Amino acid sequence: MGGTQIQAHEAAGRCIAVLDVGTTAVKACLFSPSLELLACSVQEYALRTQGERVEADAAQYKAAARAGLADALSQAPGCIPAAVSITTQGETLTLADRSGEPLRPFLVWLDSRAENEAQALRSVLDNETFYKTTGLPEVTGALPLAKLLWLRKHEPDTFVRAHKLLLLEDYLLHWLTGRFVSEKSLQTSTGWFDLHSDGLWHSGLAAAGASAELLPELLECGAPAGSLLPGPAAELGLPPNIPVVAGAMDQTAAALAAGCTRPGTVTETTGTALVMAACTDAPMFRSGHHVTVYRHALPDKYLYLPIGNTAGMALRWFRDEFCRDLPAGAAGYAALDALVQSVPCGCDGLAFLPFLSGSVDPDACPEARAVFFGARLSTTRAHFARSVMESVAFLLRDFFGMLNALGCPADTVYSLGGGARSAVWQQIKADACGRTFRVPVCSEATAMGAALLAGWGSGLIAPGVFPCRGESAVYLPDNARAPAYDTAYSLYKKLYSAVKPLYNAF
Repeated sequence: MGGTQIQAHEAAGRCIAVLDVGTTAVKACLFSPSLELLACSVQEYALRTQGERVEADAAQYKAAARAGLADALSQAPGCIPAAVSITTQGETLTLADRSGEPLRPFLVWLDSRAENEAQALRSVLDNETFYKTTGLPEVTGALPLAKLLWLRKHEPDTFVRAHKLLLLEDYLLHWLTGRFVSEKSLQTSTGWFDLHSDGLWHSGLAAAGASAELLPELLECGAPAGSLLPGPAAELGLPPNIPVVAGAMDQTAAALAAGCTRPGTVTETTGTALVMAACTDAPMFRSGHHVTVYRHALPDKYLYLPIGNTAGMALRWFRDEFCRDLPAGAAGYAALDALVQSVPCGCDGLAFLPFLSGSVDPDACPEARAVFFGARLSTTRAHFARSVMESVAFLLRDFFGMLNALGCPADTVYSLGGGARSAVWQQIKADACGRTFRVPVCSEATAMGAALLAGWGSGLIAPGVFPCRGESAVYLPDNARAPAYDTAYSLYKKLYSAVKPLYNAF
């Protein structure tokens, strides 16, 4: 927890404030109108987990936002925020009363308690129709549509009292402006957004026993959401009445900042989850395995989004559970990098399946679990650490195959998220996938995407202008390592096929 001063000089003049609300931390960032990152503060919080239930309290998000902005503003004296925007994880939701206060804790996107409700919805919603309408592969127990039905069935008193169902960004926008509004890229994550009408899918809502009145007004990404109210302005240390601009879901915001705005450009984000984003003007909805399609932050554009639920989260889990002797924070991950470098590619035959919270792509299997395979007496902790990193690279390799099957080019690949800070992990990805990976100059691409939208929506940045581009690092594949990675990838695929029948056995 804490802040990182990005520039040694003092920031002066107008700036854009962004709250990037992730799964386990809020990043409060300040950008100049030219999208120079002036300050960034990271404030962590813990999730409550019990079995398949994962929750967080609204107070955690607000406290982290207050602390983060206070820290960021202290790093940039003279910087006066002239606009604010928010980007959040998708799917995380709560029920709120007429004043916008949550009636229960947030159900975090990792929460998969609603599997029975998902099964009930699958029985009444044709899967091909569902996919071709929403762009989502199927109704799962983690999907907001299923959680909506779960809340109606299991918490009927709360459901009856609810005025609105709010996603996390919606809740924060209401806190800042007093308005019940949402934005379209975020709504794509729910199961009740129709990509073709660019609005709500009423049949999906009806299947869960709800109607459009339960949901906030939908805005375009980058549209003004309202003016900052005096109360939250004082809490956050921001000027009152500055424009609050609707952002975009984290993955779409990051794709926007990285320049993933035309076919052929791809981003991969190794954060809590692994998400690849590939821009397309006309998505294909093929039968068989369904590749997730989201609405872009830009109108009339879409993103293919292959997803792995646990990527950076898998490495964090390994660090927290098996490397408690290592330093906390960035120093601990640097120590992991050093361990990983001591092991050859392929991990001497050790393989890992990174499915700590089920599998989405390339094979939808909510029951999937993580597996280490191939340990022997000579296997060390370093082998296990490297196998976690290699497993994420193999997921990426699968994702490139999915895009290829759709005829979607991947000419330029940008790496985002915390994983992009590890040169060791980046080289593993390049070698295992046989592709060049580029890291953008700005390490906070998600926040930058929201800042760009805030600039457009407030007039600080001319519409359609992308002020910031450039690369901080480029990782080229080492062809000499290809045979070893081909062998390791083959083991990874065979291992998944072998253990998949066991996932439903207990």
